[in-house]
Amino acid sequence: MSSTSGKTVDVIIGSPRKDFLETIQSILSGFYPYKLQFFSSVDEILDNSIEGFNPILALIDGQDGTQKTNEWVQSTKMNYPDCPLIVLHSSAEAALDFNIVKKNGANEVMHINFDREFISDMVLQLAPIDMEGDAIPITALMPVDLRDIEAGININFDVFVHLPANHKSIVLRRAGDVIDQRQVEKFKNLRQQMYVKKTQTKEFFEYARTVMSLRNIPFPISMTEKFHRSMKTIYDFMGQFLNGATTDYSEGKLILDKCKSILVDLELNKDLSAPEIYDEIYRYAGNTRSYYHDCICVAAYAAYFAQLLEWPAEKREAAGIAGLLHNIGLAQVSAKIAVKEMKDMSPDEKKEFQRYPERSVNMVKGKKVPISQEVSDGILQHRENLKGTGFPKALPADDISDFGKLMQVAFNFHELTALREGIAAMSPAAALEKMKDNALVGNGEVDLLMTTKLSKKFKPAAA
Repeated sequence: MSSTSGKTVDVIIGSPRKDFLETIQSILSGFYPYKLQFFSSVDEILDNSIEGFNPILALIDGQDGTQKTNEWVQSTKMNYPDCPLIVLHSSAEAALDFNIVKKNGANEVMHINFDREFISDMVLQLAPIDMEGDAIPITALMPVDLRDIEAGININFDVFVHLPANHKSIVLRRAGDVIDQRQVEKFKNLRQQMYVKKTQTKEFFEYARTVMSLRNIPFPISMTEKFHRSMKTIYDFMGQFLNGATTDYSEGKLILDKCKSILVDLELNKDLSAPEIYDEIYRYAGNTRSYYHDCICVAAYAAYFAQLLEWPAEKREAAGIAGLLHNIGLAQVSAKIAVKEMKDMSPDEKKEFQRYPERSVNMVKGKKVPISQEVSDGILQHRENLKGTGFPKALPADDISDFGKLMQVAFNFHELTALREGIAAMSPAAALEKMKDNALVGNGEVDLLMTTKLSKKFKPAAA
């Protein structure tokens, strides 16, 4: 399907729940060309007589389980056989067999909360449409790794810079232009993020492969493409975790292999000097928070911090795996709760939310993923603290493993260095210094010995 520009297009929203429509409106906020048409029953879709209605996409509520979801899918495809269809479900509700739903016509089955970031990717992939101006939402843009940019080569995509304080995305260069060395250096020196449209992902990857080939790199796959591929792998194994179909040990082994492939793709197992780790960590910091970014960033910080602490290679790999799986239990938290800040939750909501680390471990065990006890401890304990007031078990400091302490540092570091709505991200150096200073005054959030050692080693290359 080719992209459309300068007009609106019809999108079916099918659900008996009005709050499903509200969630979709939130996810696609700023995607102004999409005209959402709400249908509250299967009969409404079958009897639809809206003149000129020609949907290019259908988003169907899958929260009522396999049978009812199939009714929605089959009815939609009966009336609009060429319309791509995404089922959005919540594992906190009725179980859904992905295989059966896809067999009946769904292109994709996605978790309405955990897959939230990837929903916009999939929408733009199945129903691409261009957006112009400075009101393009950040969720319609893809961050690129500056190592993939070569000055002086014509670009076949638009380049953006995002201004979080103003909620604007400004076009820096248009397709056909050239990025000069001065601009590249400015981005690098300011540790600023460069973006391209998600609808121009293919064009960027083609450009980046050309750059890699000109540099005589044997396997010309860009770091941006590797990062994007890693997010797709997380989407795939999350689908395995959330699929209501039966499982066996081979599926658990496959999930672990996918985790390891992400660590290899992102080179998180690579031996690096302290200044090289410093540069790598800066590349991950400053992006908008999402469940997928949380998985990758916490994995990266855990693996790199483990290396700075001189842990052996197998423990560094285990730290990365714990990071990738640390938050999957959030998929079992009600979407209404998961989108809230903890300070805004009721006591019952907070109790429900604080079960997610334990649920993460249970999901891993339920799919028979063969992880070590260290990885299990890291997942379970990443929200504990040394004061004994963390969750899910409020463990005292002496009962928290070294792995748990490392994951606490990685998670807290990510919270400080990632972009969140209305909250400016700290630089990695400032974040680590703040964590160390807080540990020095005894606030009990993270381990003093660990943060002191990391702070001493977290330095850039000498000028």
